Amino acid sequence: MAIFAALLEALCCLGLGAAAMRVLGIDGELKAPEHWALSFAAGFGLLGWLIFPIGISGFLSDAPLLILLVAGALGVILLKPSLKQITWPRLDFMGRVLIILLGIVFVFDVLEALAPPADADTLGYHFARPQEFLAAGRINFILQPLNGSIPFGIHMTYVPALALGGEMGLTFWTLISGWAAAALLYVLCRAHLGVNWSLTVALVFLTVPAVIYGGGSGQIETRAALFVMLTAWAMTRAFETGHAKYALLAGLGAGFFMAAKYTGLLFAAGSGLVLVCQRRWLVHGAAFGLALLAAGFQWYAWNAVHTGDPVFPMLFQWLGQDDLALWPKAHDLIFKQAYFGSEAPLARTPWSLVFYPFAATLGLVWLPDTGRVGFGPYGLLLLPFVALGVWQFRARIRRGPLLTYAILSLLFYVAWFVGGGSQRIRHLIPVLPLFLICFTVAAIRWSENKPCRAPLIGATVVTVLAQMAGQGAFGINYLQYLTNGETRKAFLMRNVNAFSPVPWINANLGKTDRVLHLERQLKYYLKVPSLFGSTMQAAIDARAEVTDGDTLYRQARAAGITHFLLLRQPEGSPEAYQKPMHLLYRMGCLERVRRFKTKRMKSRTLPALRQRTQTFDLLRLKYESCRK
Repeated sequence: MAIFAALLEALCCLGLGAAAMRVLGIDGELKAPEHWALSFAAGFGLLGWLIFPIGISGFLSDAPLLILLVAGALGVILLKPSLKQITWPRLDFMGRVLIILLGIVFVFDVLEALAPPADADTLGYHFARPQEFLAAGRINFILQPLNGSIPFGIHMTYVPALALGGEMGLTFWTLISGWAAAALLYVLCRAHLGVNWSLTVALVFLTVPAVIYGGGSGQIETRAALFVMLTAWAMTRAFETGHAKYALLAGLGAGFFMAAKYTGLLFAAGSGLVLVCQRRWLVHGAAFGLALLAAGFQWYAWNAVHTGDPVFPMLFQWLGQDDLALWPKAHDLIFKQAYFGSEAPLARTPWSLVFYPFAATLGLVWLPDTGRVGFGPYGLLLLPFVALGVWQFRARIRRGPLLTYAILSLLFYVAWFVGGGSQRIRHLIPVLPLFLICFTVAAIRWSENKPCRAPLIGATVVTVLAQMAGQGAFGINYLQYLTNGETRKAFLMRNVNAFSPVPWINANLGKTDRVLHLERQLKYYLKVPSLFGSTMQAAIDARAEVTDGDTLYRQARAAGITHFLLLRQPEGSPEAYQKPMHLLYRMGCLERVRRFKTKRMKSRTLPALRQRTQTFDLLRLKYESCRK
């Protein structure tokens, strides 16, 4: 049933996209591979768009979602030709080797899909929010930045997979949608490269550490690449033909990216800027803008209605409602200072702008996530070939479609770095395919018929082997789970930090209880009501600087908290629990129910790396014998 649900959803995306291509009058000009790959990208965005009105109307249940998927899947009759009629390219020896390597990567990705999800962000909100929406039967507004009051366009596609296929339907859906990005990348490459190099670029993309890390999880950046490629392709066609229908398609792609993540706003602005810098700027700009707003407005309007700030919390100090007791403007300022101070270590200077890619690749300075994810050595190894190629073919580049790809990538990178958000490298994954196409084509064009072609091939081989070794190391964890007879509970105990209290809590607490915890990765697996007590919510002021225990107690009572799951501080610490929760314990308001030993790992891929034992206490909040 899980695989059926994921495949039905894939057919729905293909059908919805094919219908969109027919309405726009584009399908008649497409080759079969373009038609299939671009239709999936467009339909992927349309599916998320269509689920939003169903969700806010309170009809998130199996029957409406199944009807939507079946109705959308009927559109596959518009695809041309059928798979049997597609002429598959002939493969030489190297082509067959690349297919085998891609098959190995696919097997490892399937192993990940067969295992329970374990990524912290995925468990904290990527999968947890769709789970909450389904449990409520509707999309409820969640007043939390970063993981609650954000665009959920891609997350909406997780809802039918989870509803109809359960957890495995969801993990297989992330597998399919992640590989769809690689398929579209291959199709775009074929316009400029041969079969072998196109397969190579797809393989490099799939084995980039950042994609290995997030592609099979609920993280949305790999899937957002579908919208970037759809937009870039449509814009080049708009420039080549002058037809406004391609500008409309580009606007849909950029709008779907907007609806998936706030960084999509940066891409939309850059795309619009590029579109209006050409001779048909007025017609194309109007078409692009209308489609952009239609595709991307939903979640921004949703935020504006509930908070006053469409991009909550970025403009909350100026646009936010003053009567939001759960998110006052004073707390908003505190949150932003804490968040941006930890997420953007590099100063936003021209030097840092140039330095960042090298720092992220080589680990020259500490950056968020670069110890685990990155873009691999491909760009750095190809850089000399690319520089020479750009110089030699500079006149041709100015007239070619790849200039649009390069400008879109560069504008997004500059806007992202200067814009003041997080400097996590995985936020650049959506434009990575455009970067890979431009770099590969420039390097190959310069090295053609030159003795230095061998170093280029060698650099590519080194990249593929290194990244596939990383893929293998990442996949061993899932291979062990499936071959060693490990139970689901044992796998989660081994892969999810602080998981050991969860089974006991689920078995012994009920729907009338509510647990406050400080471990976001527990949200998805906790089956009782819970609250993640971080600074991303203001219901309970969890800042370490808080010293008023009475206010903390009243906030906990008002929020309906019955239990606290707290990390026990090491022996010799002045307080038993972390700040400010230790105040309640010191006041006699917390009574220990149970103690749990658990292990905290630095890496799931390398579990022996800095693993340490921790102690968690589950404490009951006293309502009778505590100061009020």
